[in-house]
Amino acid sequence: EYNMKKYLRIYRALFANALSYEAQYRRDTWIYIASQTLWLFLLISVIEVIFRHTNKLAGWEKHEVYLLTILWVIIEECYTIFFKKNMMDLPNKVTDGQLDLVLTKPASSMFLVSTQIFLLRGVYRLIVQIVLLLYLVIRFDFAASSIHIFLTVIFIICGVFVHYAFSFILNTFSFWYLRIDNVNDLWSNINAIGKYPIEVLPKFVKLLTLTAIPIAFISYGQVATLTGRWAWQMTLYGIAFTFFLVLAARAFWNFAVKRYTSASS
Repeated sequence: EYNMKKYLRIYRALFANALSYEAQYRRDTWIYIASQTLWLFLLISVIEVIFRHTNKLAGWEKHEVYLLTILWVIIEECYTIFFKKNMMDLPNKVTDGQLDLVLTKPASSMFLVSTQIFLLRGVYRLIVQIVLLLYLVIRFDFAASSIHIFLTVIFIICGVFVHYAFSFILNTFSFWYLRIDNVNDLWSNINAIGKYPIEVLPKFVKLLTLTAIPIAFISYGQVATLTGRWAWQMTLYGIAFTFFLVLAARAFWNFAVKRYTSASS
């Protein structure tokens, strides 16, 4: 039986453990922040180079592309903090038999494998990114209505879960394929396309980003909602698609677990 209080207690315990870990490795945390901040400035430099040669990119103005990139980075950071390390470790748990310990616990195995590790060092960088996002929103008048802002905030949360659910589905294939370690690198590279307007892509590829490879729902749809490029129906489709994808990830996981061969059997 699903017990919300039980899962909240488990989540708090795992979160407290992550805080303890970060406190022990402060120097490593600051090195990580410095390297990732440099990476963010490199992204900004790319945008500056692009707009030296054009006034618009597929109909998007410079400050809108900045908004898209910063929002993509924020959603990527949230995914990294809460889910990335767990997704990267999932294939090893399956192939090395570590999943046995998870399956014997009286809690959802999908919940446990998704939340065991938090990378809280990313919180510091996330704060900087949110400040940059707020600056962009205040600096440039996007003329967004209150309903657009509300839908965008909901859609941002959905973007994190789309990122997670699709990654989870990819890593669940480790039940059938012994070594798929590179699948996370592949998804990371594909997802990186999402920090640019999908209008630059061929029509067929653009369709894929709205369906089979849903990178359009990770940051593009959010900015398209805020700037009025998307009608509210498309935004609702994106939110509904998020629920569908999470449920699909859960169903696929349950299907895979039934075919799991224990390392001890």
